[in-house]
Amino acid sequence: MHPTRVFILFAATLVVSCSGEPEQEIQPEVTKAPVPGVYNGTFPCDGCPGIPTSLWLQSDRRFFMRQSYPANDEREALDAFSLGRWAWDADEQRLVLRGAGPSRVFTRPDIDSLLMETGSPLEHRLKRDPAGPDFVSRLAMAGTIRVHDGSASFTECLTGIRVPIERSGDYRRFILQYRSKNPKGAPAYVELEGRFNWTADKTPKSLVIERFISIRPDQSC
Repeated sequence: MHPTRVFILFAATLVVSCSGEPEQEIQPEVTKAPVPGVYNGTFPCDGCPGIPTSLWLQSDRRFFMRQSYPANDEREALDAFSLGRWAWDADEQRLVLRGAGPSRVFTRPDIDSLLMETGSPLEHRLKRDPAGPDFVSRLAMAGTIRVHDGSASFTECLTGIRVPIERSGDYRRFILQYRSKNPKGAPAYVELEGRFNWTADKTPKSLVIERFISIRPDQSC
């Protein structure tokens, strides 16, 4: 081929390449379940600076959630907690939290983010925090307690977490009520405020009863 013709063809190729529309970067679709860990963010709210929110996704498919509501004219600042089980809906590509009350649903706009589906036009986003601490807050819980051979174990109703109970905190008041209202020693339904101790692999190791509330031997989860 004549050198002049080769040069013309090469120049034409450059013109076509440069005149074309720039290619947009395609974001890969996130199709896998989120990585267990801590996800933090601040949810918007009317008339307040926001609601700091933390979500702990455990590797055993249980979750803990804390939302810190600022004070207003009607109430003091408070922390609200929830717990339950989480599941990844592979067909719908959604994370579903199931606990007390309505389920919470999140999408994954990117590999480290969770976006909660709400009726609000404002974004409710949580971002994964690899350095996030363990969940150590005090929780209101209901479950069954069984005392056998001098030791007690607690099974939480929503998550099925089963752990031994420490003999500290409000344990003494609990055990007096347990023996009084449940002399046969059968598993009994209780309501309490408690705090979990954790193992190195982020699973509950034991429970401290911070405040014993009630016992109902004739009720179950």
